[in-house]
Amino acid sequence: MKKDDDERRFPLIPDAGFGEARLGAGETGPSVGEFPSDRSSLRAALLQQEIECASGLPAFSSVAARIDAQPSALNAPRWPAGKSLRIAGSLAVSQLGVIPRVVIPSAVAVACVAVWLACFAPLLPDAVDPSWLFSALLLFGVAITVTLALSADRADVLLLATPLGPQAVMLARLAAVLFVDAVAGIAASAAFAFWGASVDFGGVVVSWLAPLAAVAGIASFVTVWTGASWAGAIVAAALVPAFAPVAHGTDAAGVVALIGSMQGALGPGGIAAIGVAVLAAVVCSARRAQLARLQLS
Repeated sequence: MKKDDDERRFPLIPDAGFGEARLGAGETGPSVGEFPSDRSSLRAALLQQEIECASGLPAFSSVAARIDAQPSALNAPRWPAGKSLRIAGSLAVSQLGVIPRVVIPSAVAVACVAVWLACFAPLLPDAVDPSWLFSALLLFGVAITVTLALSADRADVLLLATPLGPQAVMLARLAAVLFVDAVAGIAASAAFAFWGASVDFGGVVVSWLAPLAAVAGIASFVTVWTGASWAGAIVAAALVPAFAPVAHGTDAAGVVALIGSMQGALGPGGIAAIGVAVLAAVVCSARRAQLARLQLS
């Protein structure tokens, strides 16, 4: 019974070349003299074992030569501006396959509705300014498309693990969506200038292109930090009348006069600069917003 207990407490122990794994009855283990007596013998034994285990592997000299032949990524020369632009363009084009497919049809549909309503605006009983209605509808479409592209999808959590990071992906996605909105808006402006009476093409383009970044920045900021695309769409759509250019020289009072004075003080350049600053804040805070949403969930 004592022998069985010893076998359970002390299972098979590999001998590493010093006899059998299990000692039979009457057998003794290796003596002290059989072990390496000095460091040189131990080193020779380890070297022999290393040679046996490393059979078939390349020599250290060949590995070191290959490492020396390839320059380190830290010491590599900086990319030229052309290569950076090509990579940024490729990333933006790739985002067109990531965003929902309804974004492009939504931009085209809103542009068509803007042209149709603006051309028939003089027939309305309240005599709405056609240029203001056209720019307001296009800006409303920008709020819709941006929030659709930045919808809170769980797959976007993978952006935290990409080498590019959420900032680069957010910038590329916003650039792709705004490019679609700009192309649809320019085509709609050309159609409105062709069919509209006494409408300047350049003035129509500036009326919605200058505040485009501001509306897109507000919509994306609210969407990214709240995780709700409907919240960004509502807030941006509610602020569209504050950015749609009010016609000067009209008798206005109250909120309309305040909006007109604010737009006159800032000018198209000032409104565009505010929009670019808000978009920059969205891009720079994209990673922090993603982490905050993960902690809440």
